[in-house]
Amino acid sequence: MKYALYFIFLLFLNCSNTITEQDLQLLNGYWEIEKVVSVKNKTTQYGINATVDFYFIDKNNIGYRKKTTPDFSGKYKTNNIKDSIRINKIDEQFVIQTSTSLASWHDVIIKLTTKELVLENENGARFYYKKHQKFNL
Repeated sequence: MKYALYFIFLLFLNCSNTITEQDLQLLNGYWEIEKVVSVKNKTTQYGINATVDFYFIDKNNIGYRKKTTPDFSGKYKTNNIKDSIRINKIDEQFVIQTSTSLASWHDVIIKLTTKELVLENENGARFYYKKHQKFNL
């Protein structure tokens, strides 16, 4: 019985990480990188970040990402360079397809909640983000 409960608990945890179409709207907003874990399991931790990623997607899952710089007044500065993004469902996973004038790439959304975002790039590196909190002095 003890093992059955353990199995059910693990099954519940795996099912709870499923991302739905409605969850994609949680991507909208400011995200701050916490760490990157490479394919070789090397972890790079980030402390205070000078830039924060801003994502916007519409109801058709089309939008943009841009780099912003938070200031101590609670505002964000940007140079208004936007990377075009589109989110598609491929093989039961949601994939952010990004394109700029110089390159294009895709990232698989591994986890997306109100507070956490985990992306995996084409090389298998994982990028861990947290929702950015504005500075309010």
